[in-house]
Amino acid sequence: MRNNLIQIVGIIILSMTALFGFSQENDSGNDNQLALFYYSQGEFEKAADMYLALFQKTHSQNHFDYLIDCYNELKWYDKAEKITNEQIRHNPKSLYYPIKLAAIYKKVGKTNDANEILDKTVKKANKDIESCLVAGEACIENKFDSVAKIIYENGWKRLEYNGIIFDKLTYIYLKLGEYEQLVNLYMDILKLDKFREQYIEDQLQIPLYEKKNEKLHDILTARLEKEIDKNKQIKTFGGLYLWMQLQEKNFERAYSLAKDIDIEEDNDGYNTFTVGEVALENNDYTNAAKCFSYVVQQGPMGDHYEKAMKSLLETSYNKLFKSNQKPEIQQIASLEEDYRKAMDEIADAKTLVEIIKNLAHIQAFYLDKTDEAIDLLKQNITKPNLRQYKNQLEMELADIYLFTDDIWGANLQYASIALNYKNNDIGHEAQLKQAKIAYYNGNFEYAKALLDVLKGSTSKLIANDAFELAQLISDNTALDTSTTAMEIFARGDLLLAQGKKNEAIASYDSIPKLFPGHSLEDEILMRKAEIARSEHNDEQMIQYLQEIENRFSYEIYADKAIFTLAEYYDNAGDTEKAKEKYKRLVFEFPNSIYSAPARNRYRELDKKEPAVTP
Repeated sequence: MRNNLIQIVGIIILSMTALFGFSQENDSGNDNQLALFYYSQGEFEKAADMYLALFQKTHSQNHFDYLIDCYNELKWYDKAEKITNEQIRHNPKSLYYPIKLAAIYKKVGKTNDANEILDKTVKKANKDIESCLVAGEACIENKFDSVAKIIYENGWKRLEYNGIIFDKLTYIYLKLGEYEQLVNLYMDILKLDKFREQYIEDQLQIPLYEKKNEKLHDILTARLEKEIDKNKQIKTFGGLYLWMQLQEKNFERAYSLAKDIDIEEDNDGYNTFTVGEVALENNDYTNAAKCFSYVVQQGPMGDHYEKAMKSLLETSYNKLFKSNQKPEIQQIASLEEDYRKAMDEIADAKTLVEIIKNLAHIQAFYLDKTDEAIDLLKQNITKPNLRQYKNQLEMELADIYLFTDDIWGANLQYASIALNYKNNDIGHEAQLKQAKIAYYNGNFEYAKALLDVLKGSTSKLIANDAFELAQLISDNTALDTSTTAMEIFARGDLLLAQGKKNEAIASYDSIPKLFPGHSLEDEILMRKAEIARSEHNDEQMIQYLQEIENRFSYEIYADKAIFTLAEYYDNAGDTEKAKEKYKRLVFEFPNSIYSAPARNRYRELDKKEPAVTP
C-alpha cells in the first residue's frame, strides 16, 4: 500500500513538472511573439525590455540581434556596447560579436576602434573556411561590404578551393560593381570547374538581361572573345559565350560558335542542334536550317541525326506556310519530296509518325492529293510499330475527311478518337472537333453540350477554344427566335475550315445584307481579319481589327482583336504601338485570357518604366 502511494505521488510530481515545463515553453513562445509585435510596430523600448529578458534566459544570437537593433533605434549605444562586450568575453573565439561591436563604434564615431576590430577580424578569418564564412556574412549584415570582400578574397586565395566562398565572392563583386574582378573570377573558376557554368549563367541572367548592365556585358564579352578567338580556349569558355549569344538571339554567331564547340568536343552536333531549336522557336528559319543541316551532314550514325532531320523539315514547313510570303507550288512540291525521302530514313516511331502526318497534310491541304494522303494515313495506322502514336494519324485522317467535305466520315473518325482517348488531350481535341461539326450543321444545342464538358480540359488551348465557341453560340442564339443568321455564319466557318476562303467571305457578307445590325457583325469582321492575315494582306487585316476595337469594344472579340494588333505591331518592330495595345488590354480587359501575356510582354518592351498593374 505504501509503495502504491509513493508511485501515485511520483506520477503527480512528474505530471506537474511536465505541465510547468510546457507552461514555461508556452510563455516563452508568447513573449517571442509579443516582442516581435512591438518591434514590427516600432515600439522599440517595449521590444527592448522583452528581448533583454529573453536574451538573459536563452543567450541566443537571434535575441541578441533584435536587442541590439532596438538599442540602435533608441540610440542607446552605451547599452548596446556593454552587452556586446559581455558577449565577446563569453564567446572569445567568435568573430561575429566583434563585428557587431565595430558596427556600434561606427555609429558613435569611434572609427579607429571599429577599424582596429575589423583588421583583427580579417586576420582571424583566414584560419579556416567556417571562420571565413561567418566573418564575411557578419560584415555584409553590418554593411561592411568592402571588408567582406577582403575576407572572401583571402579565403579564395589561401584556403582550399571551396564553392561556397566562390558564391559569396561573386555576390559581393556584383553588389559592389567590381566587374573586372568578377569576370576574372569567372574565368578562373571555369578553368577549375566546368560544371560551374550553369551557376554563372543563372547568376548573370538578371544583371545582364533583365537589368541590362551594359558595363558588365561589355567587360564579359570582350574577355570571352579574347579567350576564345586569341587564346583558343573555346572548350573552356565557349559554353558561356554561346549562352550569351542565345540570350541575345544572335543566332548567326551562335551557329558558328556551336559548330566550333561541337568539333572541339567531338559530340555529334549537340550544341548546334540546340541552337537550331532555339532559332526555330524564334522563327529564325535561316539559321535554324543551317544548324539542322549541319547535324544531318554528320551522317546517320550521329546521336541527333533523326531529330535534326525532322527539325529541318519542320523549319522548311514553317518557312513556307508560317512566314509572310505566299509559297510557290514548286516549293511545296519540293518539300513534299523531302518528306518522302525522310520516311525511308527514319527509324524512330514517334518521329516517323510526325513525318507521315505532315506529309499527308501537305498533300491534302496544299497539293490537291487528298486520295494519296488518305491512302498514306490508312496504310500506316495499321502498322504495329506505329501503334503507340497512331492517334495522330487518325486525327489527321479525320481532318482530311472534313476538308474534303466528307462530314459523316470526319464525325465518325472524331467520335472514335474521343472514345478511345477520352482521358487525354487528343481525345478532348477530337471532342472539340465533334462539337464544331455539330455547330457547322446548325445543331447548336448539342454543340454547346459537348463544349461545356471541354471547358474543364487540362489543355488550356482546348478549354479556351471551347469557351469561345460556346460563347459565340450563346450570344447569337439566346435572344433570336430564328437561328438562320447563325446557320449561315456556321456554314461560312465550315467553308473556311475547308480552305474555301472566297466562298466563306461570300457567306459571311450575306448576313448583314439579310439581317442588318445583327449581333454577328463583329464575329464577321474577326473572320475576315483572320482570312486577310492568312493571305498576308496586313493592311486589310489591320483595318478589320481596328474596326472591331473601335466599334465593338464591348463584344467578345474585342480583346482578341487588340491582342492580335499588339502582336502584329510587336513583330513589325513598332514598339510604341505594340505597348499601347498591350497596355489597353491590361487595364481595360483584366479578366481576358490575353491579359497575362499582354502584361508580361509590355514589361519586356518597357523595362525602365514601372510594371503595369490593373
